[in-house]
This record gives sequence, C-alpha cells and structure tokens, in this order.
Amino acid sequence: MKKWKKMLAAVLTMAMIFTLSSCGGGGNEGTTESAGSNELVIAIQDEIEGTDIQQIGWENIVQALLYEPLIRYNTTMEEVVPAFAEKFEQSEDGMTLTFTLPEDAKFCNGAACDAEAVKASFERYIEISEYSTDFAPIESIETPDERTVVFKLSAPAPFMMANLTSTYGGLVDAAAASEMEKDAFNRKAIGNGPYAVEEWVQGSHITLIKNEYYKTNFADVENKGVLAFDKITIRFIPDEFTRVSELESGGVDIIYNVPAASVADLSSNEDVTLYNYEQAGVTFLNMQTGKGALADPAVREAMIYAINRDEIVKALDDMITPVYSFVNEAQICYSEDFAKEAEEKYAFDPDKSKQILKDAGYKDSDGDGILEKDGKKLTIELLTSANRSTTKNSAPIIQKQLMNVGIDAQIREYESSYIKQMHRDDDYDVTFSNYEWTDPDMLLSLFTPSSGYPWSNDEVTALLEEARMEPDTEKRTDLYVQAQQKVIDEKKAFPLFSDNQYIATKSNVKGFIVTMDGRSYLNDTVKE
Repeated sequence: MKKWKKMLAAVLTMAMIFTLSSCGGGGNEGTTESAGSNELVIAIQDEIEGTDIQQIGWENIVQALLYEPLIRYNTTMEEVVPAFAEKFEQSEDGMTLTFTLPEDAKFCNGAACDAEAVKASFERYIEISEYSTDFAPIESIETPDERTVVFKLSAPAPFMMANLTSTYGGLVDAAAASEMEKDAFNRKAIGNGPYAVEEWVQGSHITLIKNEYYKTNFADVENKGVLAFDKITIRFIPDEFTRVSELESGGVDIIYNVPAASVADLSSNEDVTLYNYEQAGVTFLNMQTGKGALADPAVREAMIYAINRDEIVKALDDMITPVYSFVNEAQICYSEDFAKEAEEKYAFDPDKSKQILKDAGYKDSDGDGILEKDGKKLTIELLTSANRSTTKNSAPIIQKQLMNVGIDAQIREYESSYIKQMHRDDDYDVTFSNYEWTDPDMLLSLFTPSSGYPWSNDEVTALLEEARMEPDTEKRTDLYVQAQQKVIDEKKAFPLFSDNQYIATKSNVKGFIVTMDGRSYLNDTVKE
C-alpha cells in the first residue's frame, strides 16, 4: 500500500545483506513458502526506500508496522482518536495539542519513550525530513512531566492532523539515531510500532520481529498489545502476476497491489479473501495553458467534454471510479454536492466538444479526421506513466475519444519521475497526474507556486492557503470547493478517476482490517 503524498518511484536493486544490531536477534535467510501460524509472509510491489520514517519520501506496510503515531483517524475517518498516546486533547482555539503518554512506554529496543523522547523525535523530524514543513505550525514542544507532551501552534492547523495521524507521525528513537550514521539508521531504524527490523536483504525481502514492548490505545482494534506473529517477512515482488501466483501457491499470506487482471479470478477463489478500497486521492489531466495548441482555452474545454469516463471504467474492468472533483469520498473535506454539480456540468458530450472547436475556428479541411487552424494540425502530446497501470491503460482510450472530436493525441510513455520533471520544465502538452493523501492540503503542492510547476493562480493559491488553516470543517470544505472550481474553470486540469485498489489474503488469515482509505491493521490478525 502506498501513501499517498509521499510517493516517489524508488526501486532498490542491489542484492546486499545488512545485519546491523537490532531490537531483536537472529538472522533470517528469507522464505519461499508461507510461514507457519506464528509467522506471516507479505508480498508488496516496490522495495522500501528505507526504514527511518523521517528520512524517506514514501512509505508502505513496512513502515506502518515499524511505527505507531500518537493519534489516528478512526477507521471511518470521522474523528481523531488516541493511538500510541493514552489521551489526546485539542484546545477550543486549536492552538494547543496535548498528548498523554501511556505509563512506561518504550521503543522497540526497550528505551523509554517518554515525553522528552517524543519531543526529540519531532525535533529530529523537523530538522532532517524533506517534509519538515508538515509540522511548521508547531512553535514549541513542552514537556511538563514525563508523560505529557504539549504542542503550541502558531495558528490552528487542521491540515497537520493528516500528518500526525499517518505513519509520519510515528516515533523514532532520536537518541539511538544520533549514535549511528544516517544511512545505517535508515537500514535498521528504532521505532515504537508493533515490529522491529531483523534484517533487510535488498532486492529480496525485509524480515521484522515483534516488539515485545508494543502497546496501543487505538479503539478500533481489539488487541491492544503485542501482535500474534513472531516474525513477518515482507517480500519485494515487482511483477504483479508473480505476486498473485505466490499467493495462490501458498508462498505468501497477503499481497498488496492486486492487478486488475487478477481481481475476477481471485474473487472466485475460495482460498482467497479480497479487500478493496478507493484511492484517497485522484488521477487527473494537467493541461498546458501558456503555449502551443492548448494555449487556446477552447481546446482545453473541448477536451473536458470529449472524455467518456464510463467507457474508461468499463475498459479497465471497474478498477477505477469516475470522479469529477479533485477530492474524493475517501478524503477529508469531500463535498458530495460539488461532485454532483461538476458531474452534471462537465458530463461527456462529444457534440458540445465539436461545437466548441468549430466556434473557435477549427475545421478538418483535408478530411483526415484531424482539425486544423491557421494551417496547423490540432496535435498534442499526452504523457503517461509507464509504471502506473491505470493511467497507462486509459491513455489509448482517451486518445481514441479525443480523435473522435478531431484532436490528435500522440501518446508518449515515460517513467513518472521523468514526466514530473518535464512538467516542471514546462515541456509538456498534457500529463496524467496523480496524488494520494488523506487531506486535500495536497492540492497546495499541485496548483500553487510551491509545487514547482509553471502554472499558478493567485486566487487559487489564496484559497488553498486559507483552507489548510481553517479549523471549521464546513468552512474548510467550502474553501476547497471554491479552489477546485477555479482550477476547472480555467481549464488547467480536470479530474478523471480514482483507483479501486485491492489487497488479497489467504482465507485462513483472519482478523485483517482494511479501512476505507487503505490503511491496514494486523493487530487482531491470526492464521487458522
């Protein structure tokens, strides 16, 4: 499972074994068969970037097992509740956050995880993380006693809740980190989650051993103590069909990133249980506004009406959900009313698309199906990611739909990182863009100058900056609605779909929890 704001393509390929001192002992040579009832084997698509949550740019189930945030959103995303903390309070003005730690709390190495250790962990995050601005509103961290931590904020900062409740809000033993080289600590970090690193074999797997000191106060799990499995081995299997075959043959117990082509077969397999959730975020098309054919807003508007999302859904075997807003149901501040209005206003209408282009002076003078204006063919480049299946597979469908109204879209396939750089260099016509994060504060990193991308709008920037700090949820939602509307009105970008994502387990894996936004919990999980 990949979160979301923190997604970068990083695949570690060199097969090296790191056996530094850990929170537990013993080595592990990996596995090719599913472990016994006291062990669990998981397969994921991408190898981790590291184990130190404060050094890495994206995270998955590995880091989720190594760290426990002080607080979490509950499984229905309706409220913030204690997790590692025993108690959480927020002042009425939103300026003070108070956390009460459990008595005798410890990191996985047995070191005290008291108030001073929590303070040191957040201070280290703010000092070294590339996402240190996530906690910029924190003016000071006070520790009135060994079990109490108080964050004093410069202003109410509701956007910060998504960071505090995520794996990035987990606690690192900063004292242990200071005694090691950064790279070494990133290979075998010390956290406060249910598991600790035993070994990481690059290009193969990482083995975790249970943290005997682990306790949680998260209300949505029954087991608040040490988890059932002595070891969890997480194998890195980039090939999607190999992951599936390993599950079916019993080589692994759980797989993440189930491919679309395997969903039907797995759903009918009595030995497999499927869990699905909707991406907490949106895939959308980003359009050039300053040069070339797309500098003409009529072309951009025509594209909006030319695309049939339902046809894309059908072609991708229901692995996506069509969306018309930049915030979806799996996120905070989703507006159902705005989504419905946008769907009605921008519904598929090829006749309207053709009329818009005709009125703008485009015509097919040579009968080849491609419109022209001022002697130039209406040809654009559509950049799609080679490593994201839903955008890669939807590109040819969109290409055909655009050709139906006279727009010639030439598909160019690159790695995501290369497309992002082309976007930043303003060397693009249309790109697929994607984001995943619980809070719509991510829009600030997509549609404002802070994104590093060339397009900006002062009104949009002002709305998004105000929204991230607005403590009233209803008002905050309205600000995000206004910002989204302005982006769409300017025909800068428009939403397409959210991925329907799947996790699969062997049927003997019981008590596995998957939330509506894709978080998974193993606290109550056992193998029968």
